[in-house]
Amino acid sequence: MLKKLLTYLSVLMLMLAISLAAGCGSGDDSATVSQDQNAASGGPAVGSTKGSQAPDFTLKRLSGGSLTLSDLRGKAVIVDFWDTWCPPCRKALPHLQELSETYGSDLVVVGVALGREGQAKVDSYVKSNGLTFEMVIYDPGSSILKDFGGIQSIPTTFLIDAQGVIREKWVGGAPKSSYENAVVAVINDKTKAG
Repeated sequence: MLKKLLTYLSVLMLMLAISLAAGCGSGDDSATVSQDQNAASGGPAVGSTKGSQAPDFTLKRLSGGSLTLSDLRGKAVIVDFWDTWCPPCRKALPHLQELSETYGSDLVVVGVALGREGQAKVDSYVKSNGLTFEMVIYDPGSSILKDFGGIQSIPTTFLIDAQGVIREKWVGGAPKSSYENAVVAVINDKTKAG
């Protein structure tokens, strides 16, 4: 009996580990991607895949006021969809904080908190964990989750270059080195072009 119980617990732990490695489900089943052409610049179509123009959004900052993605053009931008209840999100946030501190003159990190447990919980988590990068709260009335490809799992993180083009996407979190190598490549590309 004990052997069966231990086998059962081992299988459960393995399933939990696989689930956590893949990220946390966000509960949004939408998978629509906007493919409007960026007619003004003749640039890439708006979408959520590498090489697409990142969808623009405006959301409320936790610190007050609002943040519009297109206002950050000229710098590399990380947009990270996360929430307080998600273990892989909590593991990735310190990496993003370090990148924000290290590359702050060339990089803006934007956390999009889904806030399933409420904004007060997000505020408390951000403060108690010393997160100082830009933090916005998801607005259920916005189309941001749909526009970014129907976020199915969190964390989902996008790296956007200075021209607003998506250069990298991670689902389920990544090691700091993966984020950092991509950020450095995007910053170096901007330096070479400028």
